[in-house]
Amino acid sequence: MPGRALSDRSKRRRQPGVLAVAALLIACLYGGVLAWLLTVDSRMAGMPAVQLALAPEPEPAALPAPPAENLLRTGNDEEHAAAATPSETPDETHAPDDAAADGLSPDEQTLLDAARNVGADNSGDVKIVGAETVSANDPAATVAIALKPVPDPALIANGRQGPLPIVAKDGRQAWKVYARPLPKGLPAGPRVALIVSGLGISDSATAHAIETLPPEVTLSFAPYGARLQDWITKARAAGHEVLLELPMEPFGYPQNDPGPYTLLTSLQPAENISRLEWLMSRFTGYAGVMNYQGARFTSSETSVTPILAAVKSRGLMYVDNGASQRSLAPKLAADISLPHATGTRMIDPVQTPDVIAYSLVQLEASAKQSGTAIGVASGLPVTVDELARWAVTLKNRGVTLVPVTATAN
Repeated sequence: MPGRALSDRSKRRRQPGVLAVAALLIACLYGGVLAWLLTVDSRMAGMPAVQLALAPEPEPAALPAPPAENLLRTGNDEEHAAAATPSETPDETHAPDDAAADGLSPDEQTLLDAARNVGADNSGDVKIVGAETVSANDPAATVAIALKPVPDPALIANGRQGPLPIVAKDGRQAWKVYARPLPKGLPAGPRVALIVSGLGISDSATAHAIETLPPEVTLSFAPYGARLQDWITKARAAGHEVLLELPMEPFGYPQNDPGPYTLLTSLQPAENISRLEWLMSRFTGYAGVMNYQGARFTSSETSVTPILAAVKSRGLMYVDNGASQRSLAPKLAADISLPHATGTRMIDPVQTPDVIAYSLVQLEASAKQSGTAIGVASGLPVTVDELARWAVTLKNRGVTLVPVTATAN
């Protein structure tokens, strides 16, 4: 019996244990999986997959051909759609007062961004239709006369940086010669002037403003656009008088930067005058200038006084956009007998039809209360369209639309 027991123990030592066999099987299994993963080059190896059979997408129905009149606006639709979203453009006229001067408004940012990318949008020539609103059979119809070509040789001189306006030897001044004349027999009663600003940067927006707005609307051009003289020629051919926008230092500068050649409180008067002459030489034929931003600059008497004196010496009108309640420009302009006007209300602080319509109602009420009101608006198509619709209804309510030069003090 002792010998048999010893033999059994020897056999058990020679036979592999259950645990050893299990370990071997597991090692073989993992080794096989690893080898398979290394052999098969697929990112989805080992991932569960479901194969779906999708029905083919139906083809879209053919779109109808656009109306013939829309062909004149080819290439502008994207800009028109983008402009319909609330985003503010040209200067602190887009704030109800100077409280917004510490932050760049969306409209200011739009214009500044465009200025930094001058020439990016050159969509080509336009068909001017603004001067086609005359009806010979309707004596009360708007007289959309084309204004005289510019420049008048007697009102221009060559400066170091380009042509500059001057007072003619016979005393004629640009603010009168280049103004849109008022028709005879203009009815008495409240008057409204509209200034559409920020033009000359976007070709399509500028063309749309010239094509759409009544000729009594004054058009204001930024100094940074391309082909500015061409736009002035087209605007005047459609009956519009024009202004030049002067970038001036806002609160928060240089974070809020109106662009190159900004007039600054930190500069000596001679340097600001040099910058002013560069800005004035961008194009000819403007009746006056209007500040772009400038809440800080126009609140500094020592800074703004030399600029106003230079504007007067060149026979121009000064328009304060009315955004900053701190602006000293209107008072200082009056002190030196510089023809001037001040904006009453910003029309499109947000570019939506409801906001624009409300602003226009308030502007009309101001005109009826004080006799004259001046609205300043951006050149975005959504604003331009609302202004055009509103303007044709003014006469029925006893209000006359006039160019801003007709409101000069």
